[in-house]
Amino acid sequence: MNYYPFHLGDYATHTSHIEPLEDLAYRRMLDLYYLGELQLPADPTEVARLIRMRANVGEVESVLREFFILTDIGWLSERCEAEISRMREKQAKAKSSA
Repeated sequence: MNYYPFHLGDYATHTSHIEPLEDLAYRRMLDLYYLGELQLPADPTEVARLIRMRANVGEVESVLREFFILTDIGWLSERCEAEISRMREKQAKAKSSA
């Protein structure tokens, strides 16, 4: 995905309590999730490496536990999955009408 909708009000409402480094980690995690269209790795240290925040594993793990769900595959974001699904549906419709 090269684009995803970002709802400023929703984001501000759900993240007003987190620290600046947690906010940075969360935004980078969202970008990584959408770019790969995949769940984040299960290991918080690996997530921290991928988002260029190796020195902040604690903040990364805190954000993962609050905003993602750990599955057998990795950390899942229900919101990201819904947006990715909508994008794929749009792509499929565009292909079928072309």
